[in-house]
Amino acid sequence: MNLLQSVILVALVLLTLFNLYALTIGRKKKKQAVALYQKTLADLEVKTFAEMKKRQLFFSEKHGYINDLNEGILLTFDHEKKKMGITLKDAFYLIPFSEVVSCTASHTTLDNGKWIDIIVQLETEKQVITLLFGAKSWKSNSTLANFILSDTKEFCTLVTKYCIEKEEPETTKRPD
Repeated sequence: MNLLQSVILVALVLLTLFNLYALTIGRKKKKQAVALYQKTLADLEVKTFAEMKKRQLFFSEKHGYINDLNEGILLTFDHEKKKMGITLKDAFYLIPFSEVVSCTASHTTLDNGKWIDIIVQLETEKQVITLLFGAKSWKSNSTLANFILSDTKEFCTLVTKYCIEKEEPETTKRPD
């Protein structure tokens, strides 16, 4: 075996070892991320359940979101009593559907093209609630940035669907 073949063989062995290391570390980090996601949302669900019991509500639909600071946002709906709940680690908002005015998703684009401050602004008759989905700067073409942005759009779509869009009034039939 000549020198070139030996160098290539050593490089391939090192590359294989690096790939095996990255694979095992990657799996471990993924398991940790899933566990953190589940724990964060479980904590929010416990808090939401306590609020439900206190106010005699039943949230029949729930949607969980995690921002890039690993803080959760739990969006819940009680369709029977027409109320929406938003649970954060340090706050709980209970909003009647009829009080929601608008929901907008936005982000700031920096000079270098990166996105920062990916937020949802929920305007009600009484207040404006700003929910932070992305605080870090992200390249606009990154998978995670687009995932965070799609979460904000989904959040606003759900709020609009249940709270803002009003059913068309039924037309009355005229007797012939």
